Amino acid sequence: MDGESLTDVMRELLLRAGLDASDVTVQPLAGGGNNRVFVVKSGNCSYLAKVYFSHPSDDRDRLGAEWDLLSLAWDAGLRCVPRPVASDRHHHLGLYEFVEGRKVGDAEVTQDFTEQALTFFVRLNDRRIRQHAGGLRNASEACFAIEDHLDLLDRRLQRLSAAAAISEIDQEAEAFVHKLRAAWRLVRSDLMRRCDAGALTTVLPSEDRCVSPSDFGFHNALLRPSGELCFIDFEYAGWDDPAKAVGDFFCQPAIPVPLRYFDAFVSHAFGYSSNPESLELRARLLLPVFQFKWCCIMLNEFLPDAAQRRRFADPGMDPERRKRNQLDKAHRYFQSTVGESWPT
Repeated sequence: MDGESLTDVMRELLLRAGLDASDVTVQPLAGGGNNRVFVVKSGNCSYLAKVYFSHPSDDRDRLGAEWDLLSLAWDAGLRCVPRPVASDRHHHLGLYEFVEGRKVGDAEVTQDFTEQALTFFVRLNDRRIRQHAGGLRNASEACFAIEDHLDLLDRRLQRLSAAAAISEIDQEAEAFVHKLRAAWRLVRSDLMRRCDAGALTTVLPSEDRCVSPSDFGFHNALLRPSGELCFIDFEYAGWDDPAKAVGDFFCQPAIPVPLRYFDAFVSHAFGYSSNPESLELRARLLLPVFQFKWCCIMLNEFLPDAAQRRRFADPGMDPERRKRNQLDKAHRYFQSTVGESWPT
């Protein structure tokens, strides 16, 4: 879609939402990892538009996941997320409130910020929201049995191992994945020893599943001038295993969350369930799985599908430089976290 066509679509969306559509301007905004992002201005108002990646090899409905989660949250009175304004499924486009704020820095993660994130998760799983969330789809890569979490990581590692090692950086990545798989085999065996066969295959009942923001963390938050956080980017959201939601929050490498906050977080996060203690044990057990999963996620640049998404979001990117940056990050993350003393 060219700039003129995009402006026309934005004007239509604003009119459909009953908003001022005079003097519409559209400017690209840097920073989208998978999607194209724009600032839309009309009159005295600003909005954020996302054109979502769509490809036959990737059947995830990114627009639907984000739109449905934000609509659910706003209808329930949550204001720590952007307001959904309008959507256009034909063009894979969502229009949202433009949030005035800035990214959070690594050194800024405090107990107050962690409590704001916890409050958001708890409110998202309030009984009133859960009663109206039946139409939500499952989150991206949702797993509801422990065995499924392990198998999913096996498949991620297998895909990385099968990636063509053409360039020098590809060969370096291949060697690192070999090291990663060896370490994972030890952790996987330990997890299986700690679970009997029944526990491995038991499917988490629906009442214990959570409404998950998915890809939850301070890397997907903006700090408003008021000091309040606004959580963003819900294209993978939906029903999920709460252990995965918590694991992603503490294991995502972009803005690390200190593990000293883990105990307080899990002791309050699962109040929606009648089995909070078992969910807390599950979150502790599976935490290392998500540590390895994030190592794999950082290596997505070496997979063809992920490379297509990056080119869509930023056509001017340098693929080889991106690979180098991501491999270096994965190395540092692996060295600093594998073998770390996890909360047990």
